[in-house]
Amino acid sequence: MTKVTLAILGGIVGVGALVCFDSIISGYVLTVLWDWFMVPTFGLPQLSLVPAIGMALVVSYLTYQRIPSSEKEDKEELGLTIAKAVFRTLMHPALVLLFGWIVHQFM
Repeated sequence: MTKVTLAILGGIVGVGALVCFDSIISGYVLTVLWDWFMVPTFGLPQLSLVPAIGMALVVSYLTYQRIPSSEKEDKEELGLTIAKAVFRTLMHPALVLLFGWIVHQFM
């Protein structure tokens, strides 16, 4: 296999792994937030991880909005774009969970 083929294959596997990881983390954050807010407020049953992953996928599918990139972003290196995607995948759930925890302290 050539280096280009391996790079493409690695990119496909990497993106797939990132999507899976993002789905699992989003489902986990949803279960925690559900337990903190929905269960005590509305008396709903707890939400397990697998249905939470499914709910997170449905909501992200229904609310996805593509933001057109600027010319500057088009010229960025691929590695920097991937690094930003990984950072966003890790930081967004962490910040949502942190803010949810702060709000939960006032309940």
